[in-house]
Amino acid sequence: MDWAVSLGVLLGSLLLTLATGLPVAIAFFGLSVVGLIVVLGPVALTLLAAGAFGSVAQFVFIAVPLFVLMGEILMRSGIAAMTIDAADKWIGRVPARLSVSTVAGGAVFATLSGSSMAAVAVFGSTMLPEMQRKRYAPEFAVGSVLAAGGLAVLIPPSGLAVLLGALAKVSIAKLLIAIVVPGFLLAALYALYFVGRAALQPHLAPPEETTSISWRERGKTLWLLIPLSLLILIVTGFIFLGLATPSEAAAMGAIASAILAAAYGRFSWPILRESLMATVATSSMVLLIIAGSTAFSQILAATGATSKFAAMAAGLPVAPWIIVVGMQAVMFVLGCFIDGVSIMLITLPIFMPVAAALGLDPIWLCVLFMIQLELGGITPPFGLSLFVLKGVRPEIDVRDIYRSVIPVVLIQIILSALVMSFPALATWLPQLMIR
Repeated sequence: MDWAVSLGVLLGSLLLTLATGLPVAIAFFGLSVVGLIVVLGPVALTLLAAGAFGSVAQFVFIAVPLFVLMGEILMRSGIAAMTIDAADKWIGRVPARLSVSTVAGGAVFATLSGSSMAAVAVFGSTMLPEMQRKRYAPEFAVGSVLAAGGLAVLIPPSGLAVLLGALAKVSIAKLLIAIVVPGFLLAALYALYFVGRAALQPHLAPPEETTSISWRERGKTLWLLIPLSLLILIVTGFIFLGLATPSEAAAMGAIASAILAAAYGRFSWPILRESLMATVATSSMVLLIIAGSTAFSQILAATGATSKFAAMAAGLPVAPWIIVVGMQAVMFVLGCFIDGVSIMLITLPIFMPVAAALGLDPIWLCVLFMIQLELGGITPPFGLSLFVLKGVRPEIDVRDIYRSVIPVVLIQIILSALVMSFPALATWLPQLMIR
């Protein structure tokens, strides 16, 4: 069978399988088993078992459950909510203050938990009702919640970045550091948008009659912010300084989060048990997905689709940046219909060999992919974060949610253009890392 036909059949079968509603891991494993048997015969089952075990039996994947555990402890103990309240006190009297506070809280929340859906649920339950009460326009109220939630993908510790780095076979440590500048730059772009537009159109975010918060009151929040800053330093700073691998930093972060929760009297055995159970459920699915993706890559390699598609793309008479834009466009369109993990599993086995053939910086390219994966969570009609927000605030019209997403999507496209135009935004910090 011609490699192009094989590639089309595999991708089409995968999309149809995912459309049935099967869990991603099961869909990939089922298709991989059938595909390998058809291509290689019964001996493929031995290859599948060896590949599945080898794909997950790696030290680097210890970071996945530990990052999840750290976020679960901080969320279930209430430390994350306390941090958001503390950060809000440092926001002065600016236009659209509640929207800016939501974005700032999202940036802080992202450093504690890598779950964008959890962030949307938290801010949708806490900040959104307050903005509705203050008569904020839906595009400000809903838009700022979706913007804040998406920051969890682009600010470490990001579980999605660990998974993408593993699937793309790039340095996870470098990728976690590479997304720092784009992540906080995105938060700044959001804040500038809400402040600037509210200044021009005050009716979208009516000015608040709030009492000023004294520096003494702000100073009282440092008892929480300083220890949390130390926690962030442990997780991200140690990776940057070369003092720990991502797995080691994640282990220290998980332990430090438990100690921090205990220090504030918010740690208990029920919280630990619930956090561990949630960690097991999430991590098991992630590792199954990785194993299934490895098997899918084996099918592509066996049919010759990967190498021949990469050679064809490298030989196209177009500039490499056009191909990079095309890759992002494919991920953007897929993000309208399927989740970020499925997008990675479908595209990375094809895109990364193309990138290698073109001589592209894999870290820079993966940062661009991370931006598109973040977009996938909020792009209509099937962005998962949109459904989460509708679930926690069922009174909001779905049309308002869809309209509110437009400026958020445009800002992320601007960020993508900036990272493409100025690659140093993604590569500067990794180059400074102490190895």
